Amino acid sequence: MVPEADAHPQPHWHAVDVVHDRSRPVRSPVPAIVVVLAGMLVAVLLALTVGARVGALTIAATLAVAGTWRATSSSGPVGLAIRSRSFDVFLCWATAGVIAVLALTAPGV
Repeated sequence: MVPEADAHPQPHWHAVDVVHDRSRPVRSPVPAIVVVLAGMLVAVLLALTVGARVGALTIAATLAVAGTWRATSSSGPVGLAIRSRSFDVFLCWATAGVIAVLALTAPGV
């Protein structure tokens, strides 16, 4: 007869218990969220008061700052560190470049 513990073995993914390291403090994503939201708020305000081109360039600047922050931070700011460092930096800087080029070259903006 099979003991009851062996009758229903745990699935493979439960074989490793997650151990939380309590010696390191949990970092908050709030600083990254505040920086990005502040940049977007400034961009909207500038777009409404000055013009769409300035607002779009502010969005591009916010993305460039986020990419630079991700590139220079030792472990990546929580909230901005999503994939690998190089992919995150490339995505932020490439998007910032595309938005800046479109803002500067789009007629009637």
